[in-house]
Amino acid sequence: MKLETFVTDSLWVAQIPLRTYGLEIGTRMTVCRLCSGDLWVHSPINPERELQQQLDLLGRVRFIIAPNRQHHFFIRDFIAAYPDALLFGSTDLPQKFPNLPFDGVLGEQPEPGWSDDLDQVPIRGNIFHDEVVFFHRHSRTLIVTDLCISGHPEQPPFTRFVLWLGGVYQKPGPLLDVKLAYLDKRAARASLEKVMTWDFERMILAHGHLVNSGAKQVFYRAYRFLFER
Repeated sequence: MKLETFVTDSLWVAQIPLRTYGLEIGTRMTVCRLCSGDLWVHSPINPERELQQQLDLLGRVRFIIAPNRQHHFFIRDFIAAYPDALLFGSTDLPQKFPNLPFDGVLGEQPEPGWSDDLDQVPIRGNIFHDEVVFFHRHSRTLIVTDLCISGHPEQPPFTRFVLWLGGVYQKPGPLLDVKLAYLDKRAARASLEKVMTWDFERMILAHGHLVNSGAKQVFYRAYRFLFER
């Protein structure tokens, strides 16, 4: 397991295999070194010893981010590895996991600890999905988990087939079930329009290939069904 630099020497990603609901979709963690020198860890993966050694060379893990109600699989292990870090989760997570030591809920404004480096927006209007998305200003990178995912040829046939049915095979976007769950379209559109005010060129996906250019156009196409209504 290796941290890989993404665009700048203040942003890294690491990917591991992950099987969920019978699908081999993998998952990706993002690490940002803040201007304070501390590390901000988004959607953490299994903190194996090798990964911890790499993180410790980069700085002190100060913030652990669980950005939606599904991205919690390795939170408990990560907290055990970094007990002094502060844990922040999306709106639904503290209720879903009351035994996890959350230090705060991700809201409309970034916390002071990372506000010099990152912006954030909770995506409203979906009855099942409560993701908070982030924008790393210096690298012009949007950071998402399940808001946009994509399938690719190297995945197993069954996974490719299901992602094709879900409308995201080689086309980053929300799975069909997530798409249909935007019942409050006005609230969703207002959230997404805030995202579109950011000047992002790249996008880090938790599930799927990295988008290294033209990410704003990719994101707009993914949510055209809401923008153009």
